[in-house]
Amino acid sequence: MNIFNSIADFSSSRKTVATIGTFDGVHVGHRKIIDRVVQAATDKGYESLILTFFPHPRMVLHGDNGIKLLNTIDEKKQLLEQTGLQNLIIHPFDEAFASLSAEDFVRSVLVDKLNIGKIIIGHDHRFGHNRDAGIEDLIR
Repeated sequence: MNIFNSIADFSSSRKTVATIGTFDGVHVGHRKIIDRVVQAATDKGYESLILTFFPHPRMVLHGDNGIKLLNTIDEKKQLLEQTGLQNLIIHPFDEAFASLSAEDFVRSVLVDKLNIGKIIIGHDHRFGHNRDAGIEDLIR
């Protein structure tokens, strides 16, 4: 598994199948999404990718330093390595990243940088400044 410390470090000429989230614990629900990403990438001949963040967004946005994560960042890497995932991006979450509009996030990150051909996210996933967008916005 390739591990990248920021979105800027990732580059691929191939399309990707990706999921996005904090994945603070690689539990059964997360594992189902990850398995779907890996399988879809295999089926399409794309690369599999997870975009996750550190520190946890709540720590940055709400100063919630008391948040209890299920896994450390090193444990998360080890657990994800076992899934067959090809690429893991652990992007620094900060105020500047949090201020990206949903439209800018989709265009500059998902399309231009990550070369996403397919995205697999949970039904309640939100993204962009103030969590303004969700799966219904990606469908449009």
